[in-house]
Amino acid sequence: MITNMANLALVDKAATPVTHQFTPAPIAGLPGRWADREHNGGLAIGYRTVALRIKEPTGGNGLYRVTVDYAFPKIDATVPAKPAVVAISRVKLEFTFPDVLNDQERMDIIQLVYTSLAQGSGAALGDNIAHQLLPY
Repeated sequence: MITNMANLALVDKAATPVTHQFTPAPIAGLPGRWADREHNGGLAIGYRTVALRIKEPTGGNGLYRVTVDYAFPKIDATVPAKPAVVAISRVKLEFTFPDVLNDQERMDIIQLVYTSLAQGSGAALGDNIAHQLLPY
């Protein structure tokens, strides 16, 4: 199913998982953008965002570049009158697809990347990433 600026429902890894609703939040030059305005204590700063960009082949190179950018700000609200963004974690996924691939081949690649990020399995990389540890 292809999203047409529908909400993105992304589930976190809390002990009791929470579904974060990222609602469409396009800005000039970036129409494929979503923000989670619900899970930051109602503050009007530091929204978590997801942005999607697609660049078509240029100069005859035959490569599509599909980029997904995630931003996860950490908010310090210990002074309620003056909340502040103290850090931002970022994730950038870039897929470079030759134009000779079909939809199924691209879907297979995306699924392989998706499953490689799983947590709770010695056969995936998610826990290594979260704990910042290389496999041994």
